[in-house]
Amino acid sequence: PRRSGEKMSLPMRAPTLCFRGSRRVLRRLSSAINDLPSPELRISQLRTNGLRVATKETYGQLSSIGLFVGSGSRIESGEMRGATQLIELMGFKSTQLRSSQEIYTDIASLGGAPVAFSARDLLLFNIEVLRQSLEPALEILAETILKPKFDLAEVEEMKEVMMLQHQSLPPASLLKEALHEAAFGAKSSLGKCHFCPADDVGSLHPGVLREYMSEHFTAQNLVLVGAGVDHDHFLGLAERHFRDVPEGHPLNFVPPSYVGGEARHPMDELVEKGEFCHMGVAWMGSWDAVEDRIPLCVLHVLLGGGNSFSAGGPGKGMYSRLYRHVLNRFPGVETAESFIEPTGLVGLLGACAEHNAEGLMSHLCHEFLCLSDPSKISDVELCRARNMLKCNVLTTLESHHMVFEDIGQQLIADGAYVSPEEVCERIDATTAEDIARVVTAAAIKGPSVAYVGPHIGTVPDVGTVKRWCGH
Repeated sequence: PRRSGEKMSLPMRAPTLCFRGSRRVLRRLSSAINDLPSPELRISQLRTNGLRVATKETYGQLSSIGLFVGSGSRIESGEMRGATQLIELMGFKSTQLRSSQEIYTDIASLGGAPVAFSARDLLLFNIEVLRQSLEPALEILAETILKPKFDLAEVEEMKEVMMLQHQSLPPASLLKEALHEAAFGAKSSLGKCHFCPADDVGSLHPGVLREYMSEHFTAQNLVLVGAGVDHDHFLGLAERHFRDVPEGHPLNFVPPSYVGGEARHPMDELVEKGEFCHMGVAWMGSWDAVEDRIPLCVLHVLLGGGNSFSAGGPGKGMYSRLYRHVLNRFPGVETAESFIEPTGLVGLLGACAEHNAEGLMSHLCHEFLCLSDPSKISDVELCRARNMLKCNVLTTLESHHMVFEDIGQQLIADGAYVSPEEVCERIDATTAEDIARVVTAAAIKGPSVAYVGPHIGTVPDVGTVKRWCGH
């Protein structure tokens, strides 16, 4: 037996034998992988109703399946206000065939995880599941969409959750909502808050949800997506479980006009927490023009930004404009970051103490507008932004779930799909002149500003900001 403190000796040949065996396994595995066809997007339509079915094989043991609905809170009006958010919360609740508890128990037994999500422009019902459990998971998904029960007790419970969600919105999230209000008007389809106000929750009832679904959950407005599935097998299952989806008509959504205004949301209850003044300035980008989308994304990365404290490390955007020109130079600034929204808004967000608000807003406007001059964009920072954007795209798409989301969102929004290879080619082709063009096009329409937090009475108004921007 080995004495205390004595080092244990191992046979020197054991690791060598193990390594040699592993090399043979790896060679066989590599050969098998090379024989697999390259993953590609395949799109078909169901014979019965024309429902689009899109898949991409990932050759993993997990599958991500789900249904994208091209509606969202933007199409709500009248008594349907809040229906999108409530249907999201009612996702995977009781159906006509199973209780809510049975739904979750059955999904868990398949090794799955259900998720429902909503936004201004879409609804999503998703199940992550082991590949061998694909058919029963797809059956549950179809049951959730086609045979919801909308039990009154569950509806009332989720209405309470809706009120809590609206009350607990963090300032940063409320700021994005306020910017949409300022940009499009509080009563417009894109200007009203995605999260239903408490005053409107009480009018929601199961009948409203059924009316919403019968109007918008139609084949022409849906996309069934699977990542990590065999296309032919998935299509056959879809024909079986989704043949009863009504064909319907495509959604005809007309976006509201951009108005460029101001929104303020005082939050005096945050005074005791020492909350900062949160501010945002946004312009209407040319997102509808396909040739401008990649330059807008490069612009977003080039501006970059984040919090005043960062753990550091590569890939954090520490050399982006907002870090170098704002966060590193002004210690009173807590956050400064760029953003871009599917609604077309592009702009910058910041947070600081109230007495620094005017200075920060001025710097944010300057950093955006100075990029309308291509000579102000160096080759080094443009190359860095393009490389970082490509890295973000490719690393994100290493996840089978993000492949699933990418396919569904592109098909719902545009009816077409742009591959990662083509995206990277467009990124590489983006020039300083392209950046300047999209900034100039946005700046012509004037800015929108929003403020959230305590003590926002003395911050610069939209008229002042427009004068800074040359309007």
